[in-house]
Amino acid sequence: MKTLLSILALIPVFACAQSPAWKPDKAVELIIGAAPGGANDRIGRSLQRLLQDGKVTTPINVLNKPGGGQSVAFAYLNTHPGNPHFLGLASSSWLTTVAASRGTVTPRDLSPVIKLLDEYQMYFVRADSSIKSARDIVERLRKDSASVTFGISTAAGNPIHISIAEIARLAGADPTKLKVVVFNSGTDTAIQVAGGHLDIGVQSPGSALQLTQSGKLRFLGVAGPRRHGGVLANIPTMREQGVDVTANVFYTIFGPKGLDAAQLAFWDDALASVMKSDSVKKDLDINFWTVDTVGHRELPAWLDKEMDGYRRALTALGMAK
Repeated sequence: MKTLLSILALIPVFACAQSPAWKPDKAVELIIGAAPGGANDRIGRSLQRLLQDGKVTTPINVLNKPGGGQSVAFAYLNTHPGNPHFLGLASSSWLTTVAASRGTVTPRDLSPVIKLLDEYQMYFVRADSSIKSARDIVERLRKDSASVTFGISTAAGNPIHISIAEIARLAGADPTKLKVVVFNSGTDTAIQVAGGHLDIGVQSPGSALQLTQSGKLRFLGVAGPRRHGGVLANIPTMREQGVDVTANVFYTIFGPKGLDAAQLAFWDDALASVMKSDSVKKDLDINFWTVDTVGHRELPAWLDKEMDGYRRALTALGMAK
């Protein structure tokens, strides 16, 4: 009996040692490093709605802070150390910005929360373009690397830019001589291609879909391992057309540096839950997103591996500082 009483006496001590549960108790700011309308913004608005529908009772406000390949947004996030009411949505474009030694904030300066999803990009042209296939891009670049203009967002040297540089390499052209214009959102790119100001856009399916359906743009191919479904099921991959390139943009949530275990666990669980919910399925279908989560415990090592790959690719293509 004495031993049992001793054990029972210790229970309150162990209970107090556990990290207390945490949840937001005031408005949350979700920072988007791109202009309204593009893929980053659509994902941010979707997360805002999904979280407020069930996981977070305080307001979630979306703040768009484009510029600097998303570096402006993360410099701002970094001004709120230890505050779990600030989150930043990063596409892999920001990671390539960091890998190319541009920007002042890195993932190690922040608190990685969760990797959410993948988004395989689409090559597209104006509807009346003479470029009819992925092979046509190769042939145009083979003849004159400066004869084709490309539009991308949100940063030079990102996975989209790397895929274009790979096409140039396949054509025997110099990737550093390519004409690539960087916009603050994929929607801006689509508008410029539809207006005849650029030859080719490479962006998320959702950024160009409306203008494609209205007959102003035409999809050339999916820069991914497989075709998209739904209304894009008839669009072949670049690989099917003999051009083996991939452009995957993935999205990660970061908090400011210094979040504790309970705060990280709350946001990891909340975001993972909404990405598996029935409510997100419509967003996935409309935008052609692929859910593939990596939680906060595994995420730092996963990001380090991705960053190493980006550095090697950018160095090999002459695109790193």
